[in-house]
Amino acid sequence: MEDSTLSSSGDHVGGGRADRFVRKLFRVLRSRTQRHNQHLWPFVRIWRDRSGAICGFRAFGRSLPVTPLAQGYDPADKAVHLILSGPSVSEIPYDRLDIGVAMGVNGAIALARKFDLPFKYYCIIDQNFVRDRIELVREIVMRDLTLYVFPEVLRYIMQGIPQEYIRCRICIIELISERAYQRSAAPAVLKRIAAATPDVHLLDAKQGLGYSFDASLGVFDADTVAYAALQVLVSSGARQVYVHGLDLTLHSGLRFYDEGERPQASRLARNFTRLIEPSFRFASKHWRDRGVSVFNLSPVSALPPDIIERMDWQVLLKDESIRA
Repeated sequence: MEDSTLSSSGDHVGGGRADRFVRKLFRVLRSRTQRHNQHLWPFVRIWRDRSGAICGFRAFGRSLPVTPLAQGYDPADKAVHLILSGPSVSEIPYDRLDIGVAMGVNGAIALARKFDLPFKYYCIIDQNFVRDRIELVREIVMRDLTLYVFPEVLRYIMQGIPQEYIRCRICIIELISERAYQRSAAPAVLKRIAAATPDVHLLDAKQGLGYSFDASLGVFDADTVAYAALQVLVSSGARQVYVHGLDLTLHSGLRFYDEGERPQASRLARNFTRLIEPSFRFASKHWRDRGVSVFNLSPVSALPPDIIERMDWQVLLKDESIRA
């Protein structure tokens, strides 16, 4: 286990010999239904409130305050810009756009090095992003914003960044089928959850695909952070979401920022048709049924406009006279 105070931009957090050993030991000692907990044990302890939501989090002997989901989002924020990492965002002059409130995901924070973007919210669900790009994560957690994370993501943040640098509010969300320190939910369990509430809709119980309008019950990820982030925003009260960089294509690269010699891997090519496209198509119907509008600002998105309505980002320019 690395000392978090020794982490630097070149480190791969959680890649030490002790980390690898305990993950391997966990896989030997536990069944496959517990496999998702290998990044938590034995370093993380959690506490849940009466509703089952995580209300306490302790890692490596240190506790970090957890903000309840109901307190992490400003109910006045009805229109939000969700800024992703697709290459198309590099074409947008953000200093000329009228953006009130933004949620970033993963490496979108790199835009803040050039533009004064109003990142009020942030979402990270991939522990590999934290482990690979801890220097970007450090820029996120030092800001005054609400960060939505999976438990394993928070574990690596606490391992890789000294606690005094973590100044953001932390809201913990969970994958509805893989809650922390619980067994993965069988298809029958997911069906019972969906039957018990109108806020959870199942697309494919066997694959764990669906959509949640109540993030406190958990979210579905469809193998892309954009999908989870949309559930957080809509669940919290957003009624209009403008999505930037939802390219979902290997054309022109995967991300707008320079990933150096060690680009983060992607499963996009094999999972778009199987998981991503069907999930967004399923979710879009339920958004519309509830009066939620989602606009795709990417002109090169792999998602067709019959799933998410396309919008030209130029309509958001502050000065109408300079629109193309």
